[in-house]
Amino acid sequence: MNMQEKPIGMALGKTLSEIFKVIKKKAAKQTEVKLTVDQFGLLYAINQQKQDVIQKDMAESMGKDKSVILRIIDSLEEKELVRRVVDMNDRRKNQILVTKKGLLTIDQYLEIEFQVKTELLDGVSQSDVDTFYKVLGHIRTKAEQINAQNS
Repeated sequence: MNMQEKPIGMALGKTLSEIFKVIKKKAAKQTEVKLTVDQFGLLYAINQQKQDVIQKDMAESMGKDKSVILRIIDSLEEKELVRRVVDMNDRRKNQILVTKKGLLTIDQYLEIEFQVKTELLDGVSQSDVDTFYKVLGHIRTKAEQINAQNS
């Protein structure tokens, strides 16, 4: 069965699985801190936030339960990649901040991601890469629209 005959979810899932295996192998050799895909995803997302990190928002953006996000934050804190700081305006809330070690880890993983992307796209024309990202964006947008309609 070729890729076009597979259900789209299976085709994308298998491709992502293979890409994540490559990244994981490279990370094992090139980084001090070992992270799962979800741990890196959340660490990166926290670092990209311009305002307070809200657990509920992180859960929604990553498609995970709040309890899963809490466990990931706990594991990132154990690895000293993030720290919780009590919000002075609302002591019930904690701000999640990326540490210097966390920033270094993000940089290392982004470098690995760049290496993998370069290797994967070797031999693919820029026009095909542009088309790929355009189609991928279209599929994501349509999926978001369908999810919003069914909420």
